[in-house]
Amino acid sequence: MTRGRLYVATGPDWGRHPNSLSHIMRIVAEREPVVWINSMAQRAPRWSRSDLARAWTKAVAALTSRTRGHGGWPIVVHPRAVPYHQFGMVRALNGWLVSRQLQPVLARFPDRDVVFIATNPAAVSLIGRLRPAVSIYFCMDDYAAMHDSDSRVIEVCERLMLTRADATIVTSLELAARKGRPGRQPVYMPQGVDLDHFRDPGPVPAALADLPRPIIGFQGIVGPRVDIALFEKILRRFPEASLVTVGKEEVDLSSLRQYPNFHGMGAVPYESLPQWIQAFDVGLVAYKPDAHVASVNPLKLLEYLAMGQAVVSTDMPEMARHRDMVEIATDHAGYLAAIARVLAQGPKDPHACRRRKAYAAAHDWRERAGRLRYLCDELLSGRTIYRTQWSPL
Repeated sequence: MTRGRLYVATGPDWGRHPNSLSHIMRIVAEREPVVWINSMAQRAPRWSRSDLARAWTKAVAALTSRTRGHGGWPIVVHPRAVPYHQFGMVRALNGWLVSRQLQPVLARFPDRDVVFIATNPAAVSLIGRLRPAVSIYFCMDDYAAMHDSDSRVIEVCERLMLTRADATIVTSLELAARKGRPGRQPVYMPQGVDLDHFRDPGPVPAALADLPRPIIGFQGIVGPRVDIALFEKILRRFPEASLVTVGKEEVDLSSLRQYPNFHGMGAVPYESLPQWIQAFDVGLVAYKPDAHVASVNPLKLLEYLAMGQAVVSTDMPEMARHRDMVEIATDHAGYLAAIARVLAQGPKDPHACRRRKAYAAAHDWRERAGRLRYLCDELLSGRTIYRTQWSPL
């Protein structure tokens, strides 16, 4: 008889803006128990107000919060862990601390195979402590190159994670080329989309309803890798249009705010995100061309397409698969020309919108969750079938 499974996953804090793994685990939790371990941090806190406030919040949560569910599964654990994961003694201490927190939950499921999945390589010590039937490293980015990560921590912990995990899942082919190990290639699982979430967005927020059209929009963190110089050129090239950003602002946008047609809306909850981005006539993927961006597979692409929106993107390897659905530009001049072309064609053409929505429908997170279960079947049965080319099940 096949044993049931208990999934133990760790990633960013549950309930904040979801990432690929949390999307998948939400679906898995409909059928099997899931324990979610909140962020163990990929760097030590800096002496900044935001970092210290965040560290204090997490410390209080770890010391005072009980392991709990959110209306059912998953059960959420606030880990008691220390930063500075690059040191072996700290990793060993963290593995012991977090595994002790998990013991009461694991004891409720003695007859289930534990499947451990981590997006954060700093959680590598839990593989040895939990001794799961299956361990998976879910790599969604080149973490060492991210501005809010500590490359020293990532380089040490990721090397260990790639060696100790039974499998590595990557969301881009660039990561697949760099996150393998001798005799074993990563499993390529590109991004998906929550179709139900974007199907019926509700009313457009008042802040966008009366803006001059067309609305050229970007959703997501407006951080160091976003091409702000390109945004300024868009504002000058299309003065009759509104350029809107919806997302946390992590860089200075004063150069954009001098233009009357720029509207920075800041961060919005994921629950209301469809209401905001439905107002876009054109959805933007606009990143600086660097080595880090080559590893990126942006979640926002399929979210735009799920709403039937036209998309213009800077050139990056992962866009090649979507070339028939996206206008791709290799430089600023080409990007501006692509926006003009989309606007001239009519971005809200009903036939084009239906085509984009149908394309996005093939990439539902439910399909990705099924693929994850299938991979676990392979690993639990002792098979090691690893593919770096994407094809539907």
